[in-house]
Amino acid sequence: MTPTKRRLLWIGDMHHTTEFCHVVNAIRGDIEVHHYLTVNDAFNDTTGSVCEPTIICLAETHSGQMQQGDVVRLMRRWPLSRIVSVSSCLSDGRRRSGPVLKGVLEVPWQDFPARMRVWLQRIDSGVTSSLTHPTTSRRDERWFAEAVKDQPFSEIPDPPTVTAAASSRTMVEAVGELVAAAGGILEKCVVGKPVIQDTADVIIWDLQDTLDSQLEWIRLLRSQKSRRTIALLCSFPRGDTAQAAIDAGATVILGRPTDCEAIRGVLSRAKTDLLALP
Repeated sequence: MTPTKRRLLWIGDMHHTTEFCHVVNAIRGDIEVHHYLTVNDAFNDTTGSVCEPTIICLAETHSGQMQQGDVVRLMRRWPLSRIVSVSSCLSDGRRRSGPVLKGVLEVPWQDFPARMRVWLQRIDSGVTSSLTHPTTSRRDERWFAEAVKDQPFSEIPDPPTVTAAASSRTMVEAVGELVAAAGGILEKCVVGKPVIQDTADVIIWDLQDTLDSQLEWIRLLRSQKSRRTIALLCSFPRGDTAQAAIDAGATVILGRPTDCEAIRGVLSRAKTDLLALP
């Protein structure tokens, strides 16, 4: 059965915030995006171009731009749509303290593209995801719920092989466990930088240093094997540093802490890229 055409309603800034530009560029290939600056603009659109959206994304450059009344209006207008909130790096610390808007799933901007890929796959297959979890669930409850689900890669022959790298044994083991829970084949764990000659399909590298300090190593990893996926984990990534890492050869930037759903999205993208190879 062919999946239904998916639409995302993006409300808020899209073009003037580096983080949001990065997100939209990353998701356009997976979903049809309709943009409105405000909730009122979305309601006043008389063209009829926006049917029931699959996802409504509230983009906030700073806290307080969206109000609870806006959420209620959107729920009444499109009751079957899932509502999520994504904030720029200026609001990241506030996001970690807990959700502000009731009934809205808050997602770090850097994790949004990977997680959305999983959402769409699970909507098409009728399987639950973080979109269907209670918005009051704690982060550890959501992580556990994702970890115990049937793995989406278990029925796909030859799932992507993964190398996990981090600065300490404890951290690399934690990343490796996350990869295994997400359905990847963990090929090796490396304490320190991933080796340039690594043969895995995917490298997931937990960075303790800043992204800027590792750009040359990322270029070397990319030049040695141009078709592999390089996913970087870092704390409080900004749009400009994330873009510099992508320009150097990184495929995906994820925030720390991340979760199983985001890793699954990375592995899904890697598998799609591998299947597309001649």
